[in-house]
Amino acid sequence: MIMTIKEYIPVILGVLKDIRVIGTVIVMILVIEFAKFVTTYRKKPPKPKKSKAAKAAAPAKEEKKEEKPAEGGEAAAGDSK
Repeated sequence: MIMTIKEYIPVILGVLKDIRVIGTVIVMILVIEFAKFVTTYRKKPPKPKKSKAAKAAAPAKEEKKEEKPAEGGEAAAGDSK
Protein backbone atom coordinates (compact mmCIF):
# COMPACT_ATOMS: atom_id res chain seq x y z
CA MET A 1 0.00 0.00 0.00
CA ILE A 2 2.56 2.55 -1.05
CA MET A 3 1.14 5.88 -2.23
CA THR A 4 2.75 7.82 -5.03
CA ILE A 5 3.21 11.58 -5.13
CA LYS A 6 0.21 11.92 -7.45
CA GLU A 7 -1.99 10.28 -4.80
CA TYR A 8 -0.66 12.60 -2.05
CA ILE A 9 -1.56 15.83 -3.87
CA PRO A 10 -5.37 15.59 -3.43
CA VAL A 11 -4.92 14.71 0.26
CA ILE A 12 -2.60 17.68 0.85
CA LEU A 13 -4.94 20.05 -0.99
CA GLY A 14 -7.89 18.72 1.00
CA VAL A 15 -6.07 19.45 4.27
CA LEU A 16 -4.96 22.94 3.20
CA LYS A 17 -8.48 23.86 2.04
CA ASP A 18 -10.06 22.84 5.35
CA ILE A 19 -11.54 25.85 7.18
CA ARG A 20 -10.09 24.71 10.53
CA VAL A 21 -6.56 24.68 9.10
CA ILE A 22 -7.01 28.11 7.50
CA GLY A 23 -8.44 29.56 10.73
CA THR A 24 -5.63 28.07 12.82
CA VAL A 25 -2.97 29.54 10.50
CA ILE A 26 -4.57 33.01 10.65
CA VAL A 27 -4.84 32.90 14.45
CA MET A 28 -1.24 31.74 14.82
CA ILE A 29 0.02 34.54 12.55
CA LEU A 30 -1.84 37.09 14.68
CA VAL A 31 -0.45 35.58 17.91
CA ILE A 32 3.10 35.59 16.57
CA GLU A 33 2.83 39.19 15.35
CA PHE A 34 1.44 40.31 18.73
CA ALA A 35 4.24 38.50 20.59
CA LYS A 36 6.79 40.19 18.31
CA PHE A 37 5.20 43.59 19.03
CA VAL A 38 5.29 43.00 22.79
CA THR A 39 8.91 41.84 22.82
CA THR A 40 10.21 44.70 20.64
CA TYR A 41 8.07 47.53 22.09
CA ARG A 42 9.94 50.62 23.24
CA LYS A 43 8.21 53.58 24.80
CA LYS A 44 8.75 56.80 22.89
CA PRO A 45 10.56 59.48 24.90
CA PRO A 46 8.29 62.34 25.94
CA LYS A 47 8.49 65.52 23.89
CA PRO A 48 10.18 68.42 25.69
CA LYS A 49 7.73 70.89 27.15
CA LYS A 50 7.85 74.63 26.49
CA SER A 51 8.20 75.37 30.21
CA LYS A 52 11.57 73.61 30.24
CA ALA A 53 12.82 75.99 27.53
CA ALA A 54 11.94 78.95 29.74
CA LYS A 55 13.87 77.42 32.62
CA ALA A 56 16.89 76.96 30.36
CA ALA A 57 16.80 80.67 29.52
CA ALA A 58 16.68 81.62 33.21
CA PRO A 59 20.29 80.53 34.02
CA ALA A 60 21.56 82.74 31.18
CA LYS A 61 19.99 85.75 32.92
CA GLU A 62 21.68 84.77 36.18
CA GLU A 63 25.07 84.81 34.46
CA LYS A 64 24.44 88.34 33.28
CA LYS A 65 23.56 89.38 36.82
CA GLU A 66 26.84 87.94 38.05
CA GLU A 67 28.79 89.86 35.44
CA LYS A 68 27.28 93.25 36.33
CA PRO A 69 28.41 93.25 39.98
CA ALA A 70 31.88 92.21 38.85
CA GLU A 71 32.02 95.20 36.52
CA GLY A 72 30.70 97.46 39.25
CA GLY A 73 33.29 96.07 41.63
CA GLU A 74 36.07 96.96 39.24
CA ALA A 75 34.71 100.46 38.81
CA ALA A 76 34.50 100.84 42.57
CA ALA A 77 38.07 99.60 42.91
CA GLY A 78 39.17 102.14 40.30
CA ASP A 79 37.48 104.98 42.20
CA SER A 80 39.28 104.13 45.44
CA LYS A 81 42.73 104.64 43.87
